[in-house]
Amino acid sequence: MSPLRAEKPVPGEHERPLFLREVIAAMPQGARVLDAGCGPGSWPHPIRPDLDIVAFDIKFPPGPPRRGRLVNVFRGDLARLPLRSDLFDLTVCHYVLEHVTELAACCDELVRVTKPGGQLYLSVPRAAAFDDRLYRFAGYFAKYGLMKFKKRLEHQQRFDFQGLVELFYARGMRLTGTARVPAGFSWMNDPRTKPLQGMFTDTLATLHRATGLDLAADANFVMTFDKVGQVGLRTVTNVCRECGEHAVVTFEPSAPPAPAERGPTSWSCPYCHTRNPFGRQRQG
Repeated sequence: MSPLRAEKPVPGEHERPLFLREVIAAMPQGARVLDAGCGPGSWPHPIRPDLDIVAFDIKFPPGPPRRGRLVNVFRGDLARLPLRSDLFDLTVCHYVLEHVTELAACCDELVRVTKPGGQLYLSVPRAAAFDDRLYRFAGYFAKYGLMKFKKRLEHQQRFDFQGLVELFYARGMRLTGTARVPAGFSWMNDPRTKPLQGMFTDTLATLHRATGLDLAADANFVMTFDKVGQVGLRTVTNVCRECGEHAVVTFEPSAPPAPAERGPTSWSCPYCHTRNPFGRQRQG
């Protein structure tokens, strides 16, 4: 018998549901759930036949999810949803945002269709991880090395933790749970790469055992947000060297410097009135 034992992750006493199956299991009967960019289904929809599920994607290469009495499926663009606002108790966006072209518009729509007090589940790859870099390399190799110049590069967006949180804090969401998840290299289930998957993951595991180098670690972000309706993102442009207080330094609206002119070289702290050196106006 193997000395290793794998178990389903279970929330602790003071932990909220975070991973997709947990979040789905915690939904009350009759809750409205949006499966955004669903592909064949971000989770097996029949495990909760009591949920009112709407699923969509811009295309369905493996085929759409099976429709049911409470499962409605349509083809649509995440940046322009034909859905009314404040509709869903839970919005699921499972490894989708990295593929979109219009990131800001897609984030706007995810928030818009979620009810006040509702929940957003989000998972994306971490741009600095080996897995995301390998996926991008494979895409560039297929496009340029194999001269498939019309092929779309699938990972259009890169994410780090701070930038990802700020996207949704600026839209009235609040982070309620997060985890860094290792790579499973499940994208290699594609029939074209499936023959390499076993050998590749076995090699990475052997490398990890031999050297301690874990190339699968910290590959993805999983997050849940609540829609609180209050913007949680603030901007500070300067800090006083004397008292350490924060300031937002801008040009007077009546007299911004012309591009060719030399601008001001100092600003006065609004708390202690110390003069501080000024380089150039920072973008918020």
